[in-house]
Amino acid sequence: MMLIVSLIVAGLAVARLTRFVIDDQLTIGLRRAVIRKWGEDSWQSYLAHCPWCVSVWIALPVMPVAVLWPNRWVVAALSIPAASMMAGLLVDRD
Repeated sequence: MMLIVSLIVAGLAVARLTRFVIDDQLTIGLRRAVIRKWGEDSWQSYLAHCPWCVSVWIALPVMPVAVLWPNRWVVAALSIPAASMMAGLLVDRD
């Protein structure tokens, strides 16, 4: 049961962290730096703005942790961005 909870929370955490990198104002400097360095039409810029691409790189460290150590501490740590994702979905649905 803990593994299922861990996977669900990890999936939501990956979604929130991806949204953080792709859309949030706190990381706009990072996205602008990529555009300044490599140009707007570069593959690096594409990768920095593509939610599917970024989510793969975020899931790469998060999901193995959720699968290999599905305990309350991992779930607690991942529940912070997961709860933020759920709250954002509830707010954005209007």
